[in-house]
Amino acid sequence: MLPLPPGRRGLPIVGETLDFLRSPQAFTDERFAEFGDTFHANILGKPTLFMLGADANHWIFSGEGKYLQNEWSPAIQRLLGERSLSLLVGEEHKQRRQILGPHFKRTAMAGAIPAILTVARKHLRRWQTDAELGPIAVVPRMRSLAFEVAATYLLGEIGDLGVDLDEFSRDFETWTKGMFVVVAKPLPFTRFGQAMAARRRMFTVIDDLVMRRDAASHRGVDVLSTLLEVRDEQGELLDRDAIVDELQLLLFAGHDTTVTATSNAIYHLALHPELARRARDEQAAMDTQDFSLESLRAMSFLDALIKESMRLIPPIGGAFRVMLRDEQYRGFRIPQGWRVAVGPRGVHRDPAYFPEPERFDPDRWLDPAQEQSRPPFSYVPFGGGPRTCLGMHFALLEMQIVLSMLLRDFEWELAADQDLSFTAIPLPLPRSGTIVHLRRRASR
Repeated sequence: MLPLPPGRRGLPIVGETLDFLRSPQAFTDERFAEFGDTFHANILGKPTLFMLGADANHWIFSGEGKYLQNEWSPAIQRLLGERSLSLLVGEEHKQRRQILGPHFKRTAMAGAIPAILTVARKHLRRWQTDAELGPIAVVPRMRSLAFEVAATYLLGEIGDLGVDLDEFSRDFETWTKGMFVVVAKPLPFTRFGQAMAARRRMFTVIDDLVMRRDAASHRGVDVLSTLLEVRDEQGELLDRDAIVDELQLLLFAGHDTTVTATSNAIYHLALHPELARRARDEQAAMDTQDFSLESLRAMSFLDALIKESMRLIPPIGGAFRVMLRDEQYRGFRIPQGWRVAVGPRGVHRDPAYFPEPERFDPDRWLDPAQEQSRPPFSYVPFGGGPRTCLGMHFALLEMQIVLSMLLRDFEWELAADQDLSFTAIPLPLPRSGTIVHLRRRASR
């Protein structure tokens, strides 16, 4: 029989959970240094496999539905809703992605540009007004901007939402904060209990909207209109609960990734003013100042900046899979029931794929030789395989537009005396919220 991967048992019952939750990055870095690129630990009451490298990512992503499948915590399962895409498996998951896919493929993104521009212009005007009074925190403002963009793209006209958008956004924030708790007790004074209450309020708002839109004869080009018309594998229309669960999930997926990636790109541009100048020069040299898929594709340096920012600080921290059967990997036996950790940070900082991995270097993405030398699954900011982030192209489009608008119209630098250490759970963001001095450019 093949041996198990090396590792430690840790303390009775809790294993190494406390060390892991204290600092997931330090935990994995220390154990990869001790055990090599494959080890196991007892996390949250279950043996958990940690793996490093492009080959490991390929093994995980290609095994979806064969020898492993997605695993969510009880808190996330209850807050996302059992009918949402992330919780579906097998053929039902595949079919739901096929239903939603046309809205999120690269060629469909041209239709999203006007909505993103309208919302971004409105919010950046607020940023400017607020910045005239003093330093501003980027992260909460990006949350507000990204939430309105996602709501508009998913729901269409949000004037008939039936509730103030800021109030709806606050419930959304409360809801998402409850997803990353260890103990899912729905008591009123707990974070999870407050999140469940916020979910019920959000569910009611979206359910009322779905009912009104379903009764109307007009169908738009938004995701809600599509969900009202499509049929499942049995030829049945989706029920309202499934539609509402899906919309809530897509609001979450279309929001947090974009907030994290865009905010951290703004942070990196503040750290590297010489790179910000290069990005502004690229914007000034564009043949057109209009936004289209073609003009955005021409922004090669901005694209490299975004890729490098997501390499150093991936927009998602990680996820888990669970083994469906015994399997082997690199001479080790991986038993059925074991949990498998999935995360991009380790492979993104592997010097075998990215020389000087701790250095912020967008030019590594402009060198064709470097690009071609990297194996598949060495760069996975949006995951991979059947569960690659559905909204990847939408997130990248929004990032490009918002960053372009900021670079054209504003300059910024980091404010002094703030905590720029990064959280790991739930999302990798500076604890201060990235406070900057923002000012409108004198000339363009």
